[in-house]
Amino acid sequence: PFQKALWKNIYIHDCDSLENLIDMVKVSQSTSIFRGPWVYSLHVNYYCSAPEILAIQFSELFRYLPNLKRLHLNGEIYKYIYTDTTRSDNVWNSLEILIVNYSAYTERQSTKELPEFINTCNMLQQLQIIKYGDGFRLEFGVEDFNNMHQNLQSLSFIDAEMYLSSDFLTTLNTIPYTTPALSVTSLDINSKKYENHDGEFSRNWNEWNPLWLYYFGYKYPNLRYLKLEATDMCSDAISSDERQTMISLFRSNPNAFQHLETFDLTTDRYFESSDLILWELLCALRVPLKHLSLDATNNYAVDDSNPVDFSRIIQSFSETLETLSLTGFLYREVDQNSVMEIPSYCPFLTNLCISGSDVSLYIDDILDRCVALKQLEICGGRLLIKSRTTTEETDQHQHSLRSLTLEKCSIAPEVLTCISFRCRNLKRMDLRSLWIGESVCEKTGCLLIDMSHTFLKTLKIGQVQFHGSDRVHSYDDWASLVLVSELHDNPLSNERDTIKRTEIDSNYPRTECNNITWLYTYNDMEYTGEETLSTTEISKDEANIAIEYYKNFQSNQIDAISIDDSSYNGDDLTDAWKYELYKGYAELRFGKIQYRPYICESDFVER
Repeated sequence: PFQKALWKNIYIHDCDSLENLIDMVKVSQSTSIFRGPWVYSLHVNYYCSAPEILAIQFSELFRYLPNLKRLHLNGEIYKYIYTDTTRSDNVWNSLEILIVNYSAYTERQSTKELPEFINTCNMLQQLQIIKYGDGFRLEFGVEDFNNMHQNLQSLSFIDAEMYLSSDFLTTLNTIPYTTPALSVTSLDINSKKYENHDGEFSRNWNEWNPLWLYYFGYKYPNLRYLKLEATDMCSDAISSDERQTMISLFRSNPNAFQHLETFDLTTDRYFESSDLILWELLCALRVPLKHLSLDATNNYAVDDSNPVDFSRIIQSFSETLETLSLTGFLYREVDQNSVMEIPSYCPFLTNLCISGSDVSLYIDDILDRCVALKQLEICGGRLLIKSRTTTEETDQHQHSLRSLTLEKCSIAPEVLTCISFRCRNLKRMDLRSLWIGESVCEKTGCLLIDMSHTFLKTLKIGQVQFHGSDRVHSYDDWASLVLVSELHDNPLSNERDTIKRTEIDSNYPRTECNNITWLYTYNDMEYTGEETLSTTEISKDEANIAIEYYKNFQSNQIDAISIDDSSYNGDDLTDAWKYELYKGYAELRFGKIQYRPYICESDFVER
């Protein structure tokens, strides 16, 4: 049993180990203990040269591994497995999982070596093809897929880094007559023609034809998971006639994707070619999507070519959608100032991520329309509130949200207070690059953000800024000193809400609280070479300076204004926060935080 356990999963990292394995398996065949059948998984992580691999007769090894179920090959070693021999000897009868890492090609070529090897593994259920290095990728056309499925009729899972040929000239008319691959339920393809990551000379180019969705609709009628990535587009724009032809072809197959539950699309030309996939294919055919993810990020920036129709997406899939992620989009026209609507009730939506530019949503709508929501992420815009809710109303509309991420957002304190009131199961918060559009109290110097009904496990925080004292600064000047605190007592019960709300008042910012940490955000352009916001934690001893300062804020503020601060040249960041005490501070007051807050990394300035 001990030897069998050792032999079950074999990992080869050099040519000597591979040669020893072959010798040991061959020798054991003539003994009473034949070790070949013990091997279930083999990973050859070694880039052998041709003379080395030929000398040890690598292809012969698989004759002695009748129970091999999982094979992982790195480099070009698959070229030295003789497909004619392995097919005739039926050596792959047990192989269910195949992972191949192949080297990118220096020239565009229609190579057949890798497809031919794959097609010999006739019992294969899962296939993963991984590219490494710069150059041209393995190219697959419609006929390559057809041939593969003719040989691999048990294949259910495909994950591949390749190039999906954009040429449908000779195959388009044959697609409706293709033989369906009924066993395939999961398809994940990262398609790119060429890529080069050589520093400043990096260059990638790609072509993407949406007609692949037309083919997949016929070829994979039982598909449940579809993930496609096609970026770095260099092809010509699709004409209106081509677009209309594609729409007609999409709608010619009303049975396409009727079992599809997950659709994930990443492309940096969303509105040019792939927008029609969503509306003219998936939406038109009423595909019952549960998980929808769209990413239009272009070179790390938002695709501002056209705004995405968020409300239409919600309305189209509201009855089935469980997760929705929209990244890298513009969400409204430049000359509009409207708030995005959630027009339909989404009873099953549990995860919602909206990221890009000009996001604008009402927290009330999100919580009222998405009653099952567990995770919410908003990045790049505003989170608003329609009306301030009373405690009695809040108790009747409690929400089960457990995780909240706000990044590059403008938000008012009452929005966070509303979230605290309504989402009392909230356990994780990530607050970074927040701009809180309200000024501090002129009497105490404190801007209180009351989240006393929130009892977190984890808090990630960084780059939080707000308006300082109106008496000393314009509305556009930001203050950056933040106190994170928590209440000493247990979670507030409903009967004690009124009493505690009297105590939690901006006139008494430190009542019955435990100060967890003081944070200071600054622009460290001098140190990074770019305009970047960083957040640092102030030591406990130095925090006492701030506490004493705000005990008599008004008189200290007047003194600070009258003092010439020109002696501070900005070089010593450890003391910079002391010169901004007169602007005031924001206090994020939680009920409790189980673990010490994690300070987020630096972020580029965007306003």
